[in-house]
Amino acid sequence: MIRVVVPVAGAGLHLRPHTYTQPKPLIPIAGKPLLAHIIDELLMAGFKDFVFVLGYLSEKVRNYLLTTYDGRITMDFVYQEPRLGLAHAISLTRSYFQEGETMLILLGDTLLRTDWTTLVSSPWSRIGIAPVDHPSDFGIAEVAPDGRILRLTEKPLIPKSNQALVGLYLIHETQALFSAIDYLFENHITSHEEYQLTDALQHLVEKHIPLYATSVEYWLDCERKETLLEANRILLERLTPLPTPDYPHTVIIPPVYIPLSCKLYRSIVGPYVSLGEAVELQNTIVQDSIIGSHSRVQNMLLRESVIGGDASLTGHESSLNLGENTVIEL
Repeated sequence: MIRVVVPVAGAGLHLRPHTYTQPKPLIPIAGKPLLAHIIDELLMAGFKDFVFVLGYLSEKVRNYLLTTYDGRITMDFVYQEPRLGLAHAISLTRSYFQEGETMLILLGDTLLRTDWTTLVSSPWSRIGIAPVDHPSDFGIAEVAPDGRILRLTEKPLIPKSNQALVGLYLIHETQALFSAIDYLFENHITSHEEYQLTDALQHLVEKHIPLYATSVEYWLDCERKETLLEANRILLERLTPLPTPDYPHTVIIPPVYIPLSCKLYRSIVGPYVSLGEAVELQNTIVQDSIIGSHSRVQNMLLRESVIGGDASLTGHESSLNLGENTVIEL
């Protein structure tokens, strides 16, 4: 049996101000919350048993999951308070795993695509990796030519590899992992002032428990605005387009996500724009952006923007009468 653990306890500090009132997993992209994209991907791959590690704004996440997925998946919840790191989060799920059960960990702010069938059929524990340009910002794996993990390091100052851990872990030796986390606790082993899952897995490597790397088709760590918008672009490319009404004096440039409840007038929308429910746009150009539900935008040019729900933005209309050889910047 494989049970999925999804840690969603973080406060999303890099996405503030959006995460002051909205937990990061519920930020909408391409028509639904980030967390829904993750769960739906796993559902399509056949996973049905989930344990969610909740923390920051936990009741909002719990209520969304119960409202959206009750009856479709089996859900259990644990609460991480205080939040002492990913290894600490995983340790809280101990009672949900018996000897011989497999754990699949997928972080609740990570969008990725991989071959799930090949992954779960592996007799070895697997860790998802992908090359990155700035490896010192991530957990890093040193990998042998046959794919076996040689060493794991959390955010090394001098990385010996550019293969980053992407937040995907298939662990067959679940009880050994819990023992490794206990070893961290007992010996007060932390990295960057937290108990890291990377360090616990490195302890398994030192115990000669085989861990192998697995590649992913793509991976997006949605903890900053830039990667959130990149995820929006990728998901919109895969999305089946909604029927688009004939909005007055408005041009729609696909791919976009525009609910039927939106009101658009004299605007240009797209490409790569996601609108929430009941958004109103007037005299506005929007490109490569996300606008939350019930927001209103007038007389604006928005590019690479993330606007929260219930926001109101109003710019200025201009009437110009310019002669030749004129340069003006607005």
